[in-house]
Order: sequence, then structure tokens, then C-alpha cells
Amino acid sequence: MISNAISSGTVVGAAVQAGTINGGITLYNPPSRPVPRQLPRHRALVDRHDDTARLAALLDAEDPRPVLITGPPGIGTTMLALHLLHQRDTPPGGQLYADLGAHSTTGPARPEDVTARWLRALGITTPPPDLEEASALLRSLTTDRAVAVLLDNAACDEQVRALLPAGRSLVVVTSRTPLTGLLAEGAHHHRLGALPPEAARELLAATAGQAGEGQDLDALAAPCRGVPLALTLTGARLAAGHTIPTAPAADLPLDDLVTHALDQAYDALDDPAARFYRDLGTQPLPGASVDAAMAGAVSRTDPAATAEHIATLTQSGLLLDVDAGEGLFRFALSDGRLHAAALARRTDTAEQTDAGRRRALDWLLAEAFAASRAAHPFRHHAEPRLLYPPPHRAALTTPEQGLAWLRTRGPYLRTALEVADAHGLDDITAHLAHAYWPWLLRERNYPLWTATYDLAVPAATRLTTTAPGPASRWLLADLLGARSNVRRATGDYSGATDDRRAALTIATEDHDREGQAQHLQGLGRVALAAGEHGLARVYLTEALRRCAELGTGRDTGVIRVALAVALHTTGANDAALAHLRLAHEELRACGDDLNAGRALAWKGRVLAQSGEHRLAAHDLASAHNLFIAQHAHAWQGRVLLWTAESQGDQGHTDTAADLLRRARDLCADSPADLADIATAAKRLGVDL
Repeated sequence: MISNAISSGTVVGAAVQAGTINGGITLYNPPSRPVPRQLPRHRALVDRHDDTARLAALLDAEDPRPVLITGPPGIGTTMLALHLLHQRDTPPGGQLYADLGAHSTTGPARPEDVTARWLRALGITTPPPDLEEASALLRSLTTDRAVAVLLDNAACDEQVRALLPAGRSLVVVTSRTPLTGLLAEGAHHHRLGALPPEAARELLAATAGQAGEGQDLDALAAPCRGVPLALTLTGARLAAGHTIPTAPAADLPLDDLVTHALDQAYDALDDPAARFYRDLGTQPLPGASVDAAMAGAVSRTDPAATAEHIATLTQSGLLLDVDAGEGLFRFALSDGRLHAAALARRTDTAEQTDAGRRRALDWLLAEAFAASRAAHPFRHHAEPRLLYPPPHRAALTTPEQGLAWLRTRGPYLRTALEVADAHGLDDITAHLAHAYWPWLLRERNYPLWTATYDLAVPAATRLTTTAPGPASRWLLADLLGARSNVRRATGDYSGATDDRRAALTIATEDHDREGQAQHLQGLGRVALAAGEHGLARVYLTEALRRCAELGTGRDTGVIRVALAVALHTTGANDAALAHLRLAHEELRACGDDLNAGRALAWKGRVLAQSGEHRLAAHDLASAHNLFIAQHAHAWQGRVLLWTAESQGDQGHTDTAADLLRRARDLCADSPADLADIATAAKRLGVDL
């Protein structure tokens, strides 16, 4: 029989059964993750009744198969797909959306990036780095919890195949060409055609509003040949008071008709708005994304003027609102950036285009640096030198603000890095990787993490020659250390060791005592991960000695935790506990609650394995609360695992089984933790 007693404190939500606990323990249930609803807003459809009825019947089938909608640019495949999915009840798993960027200036979206983003939306905090494994996990999660998926603007079969969910999920794919592989595997195909004349007139009238009254709308609609985007652009020009020629465009191929309509909409802009539109072509952003703040920095307009230009482009039909509150928009056409960039090449000098690109990258770097400093105040930050410092900046001062900015603009990183690297901007490439570290650390997207530092380390190496000095050498050492971390996390212990040794050499040559301690700690953590516990103790003991001499309490505390783990693995539990107690005090004193929680968790772990289960329960429960507050899901799972082992060792197998199941749910994305949970369940005789 299990007997629990708490002398003081409150238990709210899930409790850890752990015998008698003395002290104020409060366990909170973390807030449930909202069901994702990623589908963009959509405008009302005009006509398309037959298309909608046929496709709705396919989606509402007992065992729905993917639906592929194809058509020329501007024909409305995306609007129809959104209309279909918004009409249906949201499945239990929610809605997932991805612009696959078949016609992006920076190339199609990578399936591994999309799966990582989707898995995080579905509750997997650290998606698997391998695409095949991530795709399998997506299918596992959606087997019993169907989702509605829109894969917009697909480039090829392989891109789509990796993103298909399982079960009775609803999947709609849009593309300009049939994806023969997808069709061969059973997908339905629907080719979307032009609107009939009556529907074209109706759409033009709805877009033009009062400005269309008294106009010969049939004559004005005829040149648009039933293409919805061309009609929308024409209606927007009418609404703005422009005169619309009625000469037919019959000689234009249908694929060129929308470009012709885009050209006409652009020609109707005043000079400042036209320049603003061309500048959007230089934004190093993925897909059709438009960031108003970045656009203002490129065009050197203040926030009020930027908002005015964005409103003009939205009213003209060239842009669509995605999240105006966050300043996020998109081109009305998936390859709208190509159109803007082509206009810029024809109108602006190469120097103007290069300057616009650099202003965009400088804005991104300045904001990322501020966000990184707010999110990780304990970290040493290398301040970049900006060629064009943006005059208008977001106020990013708290960790919450910094992390929120990084989450929103995190997807910009890969594209910006590749653009900077392609144009030889080594300073931007290196500093962007440095600034985005907090986001990479939390996302745990290992392929992106690896790709980032594989670009940034060579760039930083070149900087030590082109811009020699302590600052560039420190930045190179920092990036080598960061790459060592991801190599350690992915099991490349040799590469991780090489990077840390190279970083330590730089710190030693430059007499950087803090850097030496940091990179000795890194070598110790690599050795610990590789199972070389004796070597880990040597490195970590020396790192601790140097940090203690420098008086850096937070770094000292972090190193103590790593050293304590190394000591515990070799049976020196008393020494490990002494370090963990000191580490907890040091880390709490400087406000680093995440690492303070790690110290408490390991202290509870060591106590439990030493038979001190009641003392262990107090530390593990307190650590669990800290990890909930820090949204550290993996550490929540580890604490539940260790608590389950403690309960099982006391004979409380039912409690242990419940805790192990909860730990398994939290650690679903960590193969190493899942292996530990399975081992614990087998040892305790628990059936999960």
C-alpha cells in the first residue's frame, strides 16, 4: 500500500507519489498544447460550385486519399484548397500548412524543415534529425489523430511524399504540374480551369466595389480570360480609380497572363510604392514571405510610411495579409518575389540591389542579436558591425520577448545564411549563426543546426584573415564550440573533440581565460557522452578550477553539474552530491533556473540511487516544477523517469508504471531517453 504525506504545501494537478515529503511542494500540470490551426485565412470563392462538389466528395470518403489540384499561375488552386479544408470540421489533430516554395527565389522548401515544424506543432519538442525517422513519427502521431493538411505550391513527388500523414487525414496538394509519382500512388487529380464569363464578371464586380458601377465589366473582364488573380488585380486597380484598358490579351499564353496583370498593377503604383515593391525582391526570405519591418529597413522608410506602402500593395492585390499584427504578409502569387526581383533588375542598378540585400541582412542580424541577448542574458555576445544599422528597432528586452522574436523569425535563418554565404558576406554569415544560437538550442533541429555551422565556421575562419583581431578569433572559437555541441548531440564524438580542441587552442593563444575554461568544459562533456568518464573528470576538474579563479558563479555552477555526473558514473556519490548542492546555490543566486533545475534533478537522482528516496522525492519534485516553468519538456520527462525508478525500487510498481508512461509521452522525440525508459520498465517488470 502506498502512503503519502505532505507536511505543508499544495498539490495541484498531477502528483508524484513519493512517501513522506516535508516542505512546500507545488506540482502544476503544464498547460496543454493548443491544437494547431495553421491554415491561412481565405477569401470567399466565386463560382467553383462543380469543383467544390467533386473535391468535397473525395475528401469526405470513408478512406480519403490525397487530392492534387493543379492549374496555371493565378488560377486559384490555393484559394480552392483553403475553401475545401475550412469547410470541413477540424480533425482531432488540427490543421497543418506548408508553402513548399516550388517557385521561390531561394529554392523549394526542404521536407526536413517542414516535418520539424509540424512535429513541434504536434507536441514533439525535439524532432528527430533524420527525415525518414521524422516522417515515420509524423505518421505515428496521425494514425489515431487525423489532421487536415495543405501542401501548397509543391515542387516534386519526393517533397510531398515525406510530408504525408497517416490514418483518415485530409490531404490537399497544389501544384502547377501533375505530380506523376503521387498520382501513381493513388492520389486524386483535379485540373482547375478558368472561371466562366458570368463568374469572372461577378469576381471583378466584388473586387471593384462601387468603382465598378456603371462600368462595362464584361469588357473589362474579357482580357483576364477567367483567371482569378488577373481579375482581382484589375478590380483593385478599378477600386483605386485607375483607368483600365479593355484591349484583349488573347495573344498571351495563359501562363503569361498573370505576369501581364502583375505588370499592370505595378505600373499603376506611384513611384515610392513602386520602389518599395521592387525592394521586396531583395528580401532574403523563404517562399513568398514578406516581413514589413525588414521591408522598411530595405527601403529606408519609417514605420508609418512602411505601413502605408504595405496597405497600398495589399489594396492593389499584389500582397496578402498573413498576420498584420506581427507585420507578416505574402505575395499574392507564389513567385511574386521573382516578379519584384525582375523589375528591380530592369530598373535599379546592381549597386542599389546589393545595398538593399545588405540592409535586409543587417536588419535581420541587428534584431536577432537583440533577441539573443534578451533570451540568454548569461551568454557572452559578439556584437556585429553593421554597414546599415536599422534606425527603427523592436523593443526586445525580456527573455520572453527575445524568444518570441526568434520563434517568429527563426525560419528566416537558413535562407538568410545561404544568401549571405552566396554573396561572400562572411561577417553576416558568422554573426547570424552566433545570434540565432538560443533558437537553435531550443528547436533542436539538428540538420539545420549542422548546416548553419557548416556555413558559419568557414566564414568565421575567413574573417580571421580579412578582419584579423581578437574579436574575429573569439567568434571563430565560439562557433567551433557550438558546432562541437551539435556533433556531440548527434554522436560524432571525434568531430566534436576536434572542434573543441581547435577552440581551446585559439583561447589559449589569445590568453582568454574564460574561453579556456569554457572549452575545457566542452571537452569534458564530449568525453562524458563518449563514455570516457575518467578523462571527463580530468577536463571538468580543470575547467572548474579555472572558473573558480575567475569568480564566474554561473559558469562554475554549470561545470559543477557536469563534473557531478562524471563523479556519479564512477561511484563517487558523496563528492557528486557536494558539487550538486553548491551548483544549485550558485545557479539560483544568478537567476539561471533551468540549470538550477538540472542540479536539483541530478541531486535527486543520486540520492535515489543511494537509497535516500524521501530526500530524492523532494528534489525531483522541485526540479520538475522548475522545468515546467521553463518549458523544458525533455527534462520533465527525465525527472519523471528517475522518480518512476525510485518508486519502483520501493515496490510501488503501479505508480512507477504511470510515471513511465508520462515520461514516454514527454520524451517521444528522444531515442536515448526512450531507450532508458524501456530499460527501466523492463527492470521494474512494468508493462507499458
